[in-house]
Amino acid sequence: MTIDLQAIDPNLLTPIRNVVYESLRQAILDGSLPRGERLVESDLAETLNVSRMPVREAIRKLEAEGLVEHQPRKGVVVKGFSEEEILEIYAIREAMEALAAVQAVRRATDEEIRNLEKAMDEIDRLCEMGGEVSASEIFEANRVFSEAVIEACHMPRLIQLINTYKDYLERFRRVTLAIPSRRELVRREHRQIFEAIRDRDEKRAEALTREHIRGALEAYLKGFSRPAPDRHLNGK
Repeated sequence: MTIDLQAIDPNLLTPIRNVVYESLRQAILDGSLPRGERLVESDLAETLNVSRMPVREAIRKLEAEGLVEHQPRKGVVVKGFSEEEILEIYAIREAMEALAAVQAVRRATDEEIRNLEKAMDEIDRLCEMGGEVSASEIFEANRVFSEAVIEACHMPRLIQLINTYKDYLERFRRVTLAIPSRRELVRREHRQIFEAIRDRDEKRAEALTREHIRGALEAYLKGFSRPAPDRHLNGK
């Protein structure tokens, strides 16, 4: 299997080791390098068009961050998250985003309501196109809607806290939105959340947000329970 990592421009002003680290970290967080994927220095160096030293340094940083680990007879593999960690992250997400939805009901301006409707209309448009639309396009449209709800809460510290988990949440969303049957469900749930915010219905907005996030958790855990494949970069 070939992982979609882009070769690094050697003329970049940013230190190569930093670029390699950010490239690998983002690939892990967005699911391009999935849980259980083996990371081989030589393969990564060739793919990224760099020497092995910055790759080695990047892997050390990723290990310190808990994103990769050494396993006997396998070498370095993408660690991902334990089920306990996933449950914890989703519990935090539910609490924060439910609060954001309630505050959006109270504080969203008329212009922000219109922007939410535009974001929702874009989700509708893409979903109605069916197989012509990529999972990445669906993900991006839903991300725009979710972030618009959060911004409409007008609570800077809450927004900052949610952004702390942004990378992790995007990884989970990419996984769940890759499930075709879930896309239509998410579309309906987002439409209902939008209508609750538009109608200034706090209780409904909170309840729908919590229900949406619990459904996302259930969908993610179904995929999480499947054993990770034994593979590594370029299928070697």
